[in-house]
Amino acid sequence: MRTMAVRNLTINGSAFASGGTFHHVTVRGDATIRGDVECDRCKVFGSADMKGAVTARKLRLFGQANMDGSVRAEKMDVFGEADIRGHAHLQHLQLRGMVQVEGSVEAHAIRGYGELSVSGSCEAETVSLTGVVRIGQTLNAEQVELSLYFADSSIKEIGGRTIRIKRGKTWKAVHWLTRLSPLTATLVADAIEGDEIYLEHTKAAVVRGERVTIGPGCEIGLVEYRMAFAQDEHAAVKEKRQR
Repeated sequence: MRTMAVRNLTINGSAFASGGTFHHVTVRGDATIRGDVECDRCKVFGSADMKGAVTARKLRLFGQANMDGSVRAEKMDVFGEADIRGHAHLQHLQLRGMVQVEGSVEAHAIRGYGELSVSGSCEAETVSLTGVVRIGQTLNAEQVELSLYFADSSIKEIGGRTIRIKRGKTWKAVHWLTRLSPLTATLVADAIEGDEIYLEHTKAAVVRGERVTIGPGCEIGLVEYRMAFAQDEHAAVKEKRQR
């Protein structure tokens, strides 16, 4: 990232602004920014419609943001909803709400609670999420830990070194909302491949790993394992093979 300009962009209330290079960008209210934005820090309190690519060292969203281009940030915090109509290149994504990405995601670490939807693939070192994850292509990470909640998740393919998928526990703060019950949340995938794999409430055509544990609520077509295999009595596996 280039050295940021000294000027700041501050929007209070409802307004339109042009993109550019700034030190700090702050939106308090309802703003539309036309053009690419490059800044050290961007904060949105309310709603922002950003008609271009966004490049920032820190990007914090409290409310709703629509971004028509790609997003690059060292740290992105979402406390609300973000809609990215491009690729996302992030070091750290902290989620407390919903993020939708029409392209692909590259990140070092993705953590948090809520819903992550990616049309393409997701590449990361660590993915640790509670909620709903929907990825149209491949989720590839060294460590994958998903706690299923709210609704069903779907990922075409999962690859990683350590993969743990389980059903989330009831949150006391929202247990009275039956639509947020974790009791029926499942993951659907075509293929899951890793070294250490533990699955609960997962439907997959193929699971391959060094050590594989198929926990309760799973429906698996084929398991291929190399070192060890275990199956819960409340799981269904059509075929298993030791490689």
